[in-house]
Amino acid sequence: MFKRILVPVDGSKRALRALDKAIELQRLTDAELYVLCVFKHHSLLEASLSMVRPEKLDIPDDALKEYATEIALNAKHRAIELGVEGVRAFVKGGRPSSTIVRFARKRECDLIVLGSKGTNGESSILGSVSQRVASMAKCPVLVV
Repeated sequence: MFKRILVPVDGSKRALRALDKAIELQRLTDAELYVLCVFKHHSLLEASLSMVRPEKLDIPDDALKEYATEIALNAKHRAIELGVEGVRAFVKGGRPSSTIVRFARKRECDLIVLGSKGTNGESSILGSVSQRVASMAKCPVLVV
């Protein structure tokens, strides 16, 4: 049925629920499971306009990439703990919706499982990223 399942994660509770659902589907289909965390690129100009000044000024992309890596690895370890073998974790920078769709096409994923809302806590039923992914993806999208 499914050969490659992609689960975008952002550290939110809904993303973890989506991960759990993807793990259930992986068990049924023995598909490869890919975990992807996308961080939004920030320019140095955006960083210089920030009101928060840490003692040590890191390039924002480096800090965001490090945090995204932690999220992706935590999701990978959760999948391994729940019995998924060979789960792979990835971190990419860019606009979340287009990066997710591009990744799914490049890796020939045949299902994307993602949370209905992410860390933005939008008040609508469907978050902007999940809405865009569902409308742009060439493969089925399961919104949890």
